[in-house]
Amino acid sequence: MFILKNVTAVQLEPTRVLEGVDIAIEGSLIKAVGPNLRALYPEANYREMGGKLVMPGIVCAHNHFYSGLSRGIMANIAPCPDFISTLKNLWWRLDRALDEESLYYSGLICSLEAIKSGCSAVIDHHASPNFIKGSLNVLRKGFVEAGLRGMTCFETTDRNGGLAELQAGVEENILFAQAIDAAKAKGNEPY
Repeated sequence: MFILKNVTAVQLEPTRVLEGVDIAIEGSLIKAVGPNLRALYPEANYREMGGKLVMPGIVCAHNHFYSGLSRGIMANIAPCPDFISTLKNLWWRLDRALDEESLYYSGLICSLEAIKSGCSAVIDHHASPNFIKGSLNVLRKGFVEAGLRGMTCFETTDRNGGLAELQAGVEENILFAQAIDAAKAKGNEPY
């Protein structure tokens, strides 16, 4: 049992703000929210929070972690008058350039950035046509090391490598789902 003492707790549904309350946490469950919880749980460890804001984690329902690598990019890109030209001139070029190392760091860095922004979980749509097999495990490694819950899938397309690329993307999704199911069955899945 652990108590966050003296917080400003935000509840999203129903919406309310509670000032000067404590939050008692046991394992991954919130056991109680209210004043003076140390009296109810005298053996619990606690941390004085000085009125800091505590709220549920945000879930980012659509992301492309590899795009985090493009911030500040200095590239000779033609003007993009529409979304398709933006895809062709920037995003599809970037996803073709991804390798195992750059994918790992995009997963790790963007996970840390998501956590800093208040996210506790993300859903990431991934594409790296020149590194398909095993790519979702590499991305997941960044999630897990940062402590972020993540759900990801591989884009299925024939845009770069025809039907072979499409099939490889489908196979990557299936293998990744099977690996997660096997880890859960063994109790090895951290979330």
